[in-house]
Amino acid sequence: MREITSLHPILQKKAALLKEECKNLGIFILFSECLRTKAEQDALYAQGRTTPGSIVTNAKGSTYSSQHQWGVAIDFYIDMDVDGDGDKKDDAFNNSTGLFERVGSIAKSIGLGWGGDWSSIKDRPHLYLPDWGSTTSKLKQLYGIPENFMKTWGDGKVTVESINAANSSIGYERTQFIMDVQAATGSKVDGKAGRETIGNTVTISAIKNRKHPVVKPVQRYLYALGYTIVGESDGIAGKKFTEATKAYQKEHKCITDGEITAGKNTWKSLLGMI
Repeated sequence: MREITSLHPILQKKAALLKEECKNLGIFILFSECLRTKAEQDALYAQGRTTPGSIVTNAKGSTYSSQHQWGVAIDFYIDMDVDGDGDKKDDAFNNSTGLFERVGSIAKSIGLGWGGDWSSIKDRPHLYLPDWGSTTSKLKQLYGIPENFMKTWGDGKVTVESINAANSSIGYERTQFIMDVQAATGSKVDGKAGRETIGNTVTISAIKNRKHPVVKPVQRYLYALGYTIVGESDGIAGKKFTEATKAYQKEHKCITDGEITAGKNTWKSLLGMI
């Protein structure tokens, strides 16, 4: 299915925002694969196995292992004459100039995950909401089947105003942030910040635990709160991370040192405990 309106509302917003951000940089993209049914996914899985073609997925439809089945993934293609022959049709997947890497980088900067970062099958046209990880394991654990998950979406309507607000906290809510922090620091994952959660926090800065697993959710949350100077969520606490942290600390009356110290006020503020 190619109807973007069939996707998760937040992904609809992110896709529209990505297209506009790419356009501003002279890159033109369109979207292809959106929501897939169980039958469509099984047919795709059969390709290269029991039907002609190359293997393009390891996800069986019957196992609900494709993000497309859950409405949290979308594929894009290039809408440009990359090779200069006067025709765009033969360039939909032309990556000779690294356009897929550029789009992937832009996508990550607005909070999307990119299949080009995967190690098993690199899927450069593939973008997804990373709130539930890079696989469907968490979604299956929480909801069982896609239909149950989709019931949580509300009416799914997306307005111009909501597209413009795609990078606000609605894209990465505090509860999900807390859960990601808990998972990264070994706490019980329940989305409620308490004694255990704050007690298991670690100090992160450009010189301390700069590559700790908890860095990525902090980057995403700072970006979602409007501190876009943090850049893409690469999981490394570098210069941009320090600048974004200082900006957050200054606005929230914490010690402005660019370091998120274990158990202290910056962590408590981010977790909603003060």
